[in-house]
Amino acid sequence: MEQFFPHERLDVYAKALSFAEMVLPAIAAWPATVAVRDQLDRAIESLVTNLVKAARLQRTNQATYYLECSLGSVLECAACLDVAQHRNLIDAPQLLAAKEILQQVARMEVGLRSSWCKSLVVREDAPPYVTGTRHFFAHESLIVYQRSLQIHELLGSAFPQPQRERRYAKRIDELTTSLTVNIAEGNGRFSKLDHGKFVEIAEDAGSKLSAYLDLAATAWAEDMSLAKCHLREVMAMLEGLKGYLDGA
Repeated sequence: MEQFFPHERLDVYAKALSFAEMVLPAIAAWPATVAVRDQLDRAIESLVTNLVKAARLQRTNQATYYLECSLGSVLECAACLDVAQHRNLIDAPQLLAAKEILQQVARMEVGLRSSWCKSLVVREDAPPYVTGTRHFFAHESLIVYQRSLQIHELLGSAFPQPQRERRYAKRIDELTTSLTVNIAEGNGRFSKLDHGKFVEIAEDAGSKLSAYLDLAATAWAEDMSLAKCHLREVMAMLEGLKGYLDGA
């Protein structure tokens, strides 16, 4: 009789693998220098491996934790895809097809979590994760998330120019990517404490980004004022969100 690992019996695991099969060949063709390539690769790995851990420990508090980590990686993947589109690495049909699978994975994981948690006491439980009719994921409707994506658009022309100081371009690339994906992943966390941790990571990335924008403006003699204007708005909204989470 054929034996199965616990995760192999989960429909959501097969769905997660189908997302990996769709996206991994595409990102292999992206330039190795762009931060979102490595970010998405690691997010896919986290999505799948945390599902495996959750299945092995199912119906325990530890399993719920790993399932929530996997769900966070779903949102991270979705944010990476948005960044990739704003960097002209994927087109709209590719984005929509990939996000449709991710949305199915998210819904299945939330359903699985609800099933496992019926007999458990769960810490700081938030309302169930839902997706809207006009967006694949809840974070996509947030102004703070949309502003972060606009920063990618404004800075897009800065990265392909090899004559510029590569060190600054690399750090700006990494920090803008970190800012966006941590806003997305934090918004999907059930615990306000966990959400707050991702907001702090996003804030740290935004603060460092402001400094590198100043350095790049000096080194490249380029006007970064509009990008910094959007960044200030993002940082103000993150500060307000952190205050809400701290006081909740």
